[in-house]
Amino acid sequence: MNIHVTFKNMNPSDSLRIFIEEQSQGLAKYFNGKITLNWVLSHEKHHHIAHCHLVGDHMDYYGDESTQDFKASIDVVFDKLEKQVRKHKEIVKDHLHKNQVKDPVS
Repeated sequence: MNIHVTFKNMNPSDSLRIFIEEQSQGLAKYFNGKITLNWVLSHEKHHHIAHCHLVGDHMDYYGDESTQDFKASIDVVFDKLEKQVRKHKEIVKDHLHKNQVKDPVS
C-alpha cells in the first residue's frame, strides 16, 4: 500500500500523517493487490478539507469532506471510500454468480 500525503496552505503534521496511515489499514482488507492512496489536506479560512484519491485493482475512487476538524474530515472520507469499495465488491460478486450455470440434476 502506497500512501502519499500532501499539505496545502498549512504546515506538515506528523500526527495527521500517522492517523491517516492507521486508518488506511482498514481499506487494505478489500484489496488483494497494490493500492495507492493520494491524500491532499488543506486549510481554507475555518474549513479543514480532506481529499483522497484511491487507485488499485481496476478501481478508481475518491472522497472529500470539509469540516471544522481534520480528523473528523478524514473519518468521513474513509467512510465514503469504504462504502464505495464495498458496493463495488458486491456488484462484482453478484455479477460472477449470475454467470454461473447450474448443472441440471438427473
